[in-house]
Amino acid sequence: MRRDDFLSAPGPANAATSTELLVGAEAFWERARADISQARRRVLVQAMTCEGDAAGEALADALLASRAEQRALLVDAYSLHVTNDTLLPYLPWRPAALRAEAQATRRLFGRLVGGGVPVTVTNPVGGNPLHFPLRNHKKLIVADDAAYLGGINFSDHNFAWHDAMVRIADSAVADFLAGTFAADSAGVPRCAAGRFDTLDVVALDGESNEAALGPVMELLAGARRSVEMIGAYPTLPFTGALTDAAANGAAVTIYTPEANNKPLLRDFLFAEAARCGRLKLALLPAMTHAKAAIVDGETVLFGSVNFNLASWRSNGDLLAISRDPALVAAFERELFAPARAGARLAPADEVPASRRAKARALLELGDAALARLSFKGMRRAVDWA
Repeated sequence: MRRDDFLSAPGPANAATSTELLVGAEAFWERARADISQARRRVLVQAMTCEGDAAGEALADALLASRAEQRALLVDAYSLHVTNDTLLPYLPWRPAALRAEAQATRRLFGRLVGGGVPVTVTNPVGGNPLHFPLRNHKKLIVADDAAYLGGINFSDHNFAWHDAMVRIADSAVADFLAGTFAADSAGVPRCAAGRFDTLDVVALDGESNEAALGPVMELLAGARRSVEMIGAYPTLPFTGALTDAAANGAAVTIYTPEANNKPLLRDFLFAEAARCGRLKLALLPAMTHAKAAIVDGETVLFGSVNFNLASWRSNGDLLAISRDPALVAAFERELFAPARAGARLAPADEVPASRRAKARALLELGDAALARLSFKGMRRAVDWA
């Protein structure tokens, strides 16, 4: 598939299709909780992180109160090994509050199962640390014929970050995403693409991502006028496509947080800006976990994909591509215009050359390591009992 193939052949459309961009966890959760409470057929929730704090408990309460015939939570094993961005929170030398929250996460899963809501854990590490980088990174809610895609996990620290979700009201889209949810729950994730009127949705399985994302790379690299991307974690190979677009004359800007929870990735973006002088790096004053791009002012990309090497190599993810003028305008108005107003352009030499070189070297080593990892022999899902 080439870049021009995106959205060139519309698929099944629902006359009632609508999209709604929800910026911020409060706006997202108010809308999603209402859909969950009204659903009668299905409520399916998938996240990389669901923790035993106020955000996680609110989700559990909504699932347990739901009168939908089918209710389920799909959460990645990441939640069992990372709490509040801290690896292995259950170790005895971790702060007591952190260990208590890790225990609360396990109790939350037990409360759901006890209340008739099955919980499935994707990509269990199973005692093999080499399995830890192989994550299911999807964020998804399907409530009857409404679906939500974006970057928000169910934890207090994720709820505190700037982020966004898109509500899509379309039975065909909801059915497609419910199918990806079922495959992940069964431990047989698959790469799949659905075409729905003005929207394409790509589901990534972590094994076939490169082939599935090839057209996305062509779309970015082939920009004629502009690319604007917002995200905390863009890296190679996507930044290579952006520098190609910039070298060909497109105006390319990456909006990324100055207070990044992974500062190495911010330093890598400075290295990319130094390598391609036409690529502009704009620093946001607060942490953003949103992931989106607008190409040539007419195509918007959004979902859980971080546009980084993990997205390319190993993550299960969801990405949507749309040329719906109303949705593009919503992203322009509610996400990118505030980013432009609040960010400051940063010269590449703001970060010392030694740090830029270190970041690039470590990212290239990480990419080589991920390329050698395999899901072979790994259980992809287990039920929480």
